[in-house]
Amino acid sequence: MKNGWVSFMQAARPHRARHRPTPIPAIDPVALTMLAVNRLGPATLRTATSGKALTVAVPDARTADIFRAALDEMQKTRLTDRLVAVVVTEEPGQGKRGTNVGKA
Repeated sequence: MKNGWVSFMQAARPHRARHRPTPIPAIDPVALTMLAVNRLGPATLRTATSGKALTVAVPDARTADIFRAALDEMQKTRLTDRLVAVVVTEEPGQGKRGTNVGKA
């Protein structure tokens, strides 16, 4: 009988909600690779041939961090990759291609 009362009292007690951190949504590696090839590839090629600085627009800050890390690694073999800047754009239609820094 004692075990029954203990179980009843534990079930009747208000439980505290545990704070669980919200998980970060996973990035699709295929989509990220396609985005990197489509945006970073032409920009690095243009900076290597022309020597002019370019900006590459990406949709969010997390992707920008990944692109910047990739550029940091690529700079070890091609110094012209320092000329590529990554910026975050809010508008979906803007930033499909790299643009010259001097032009906006």
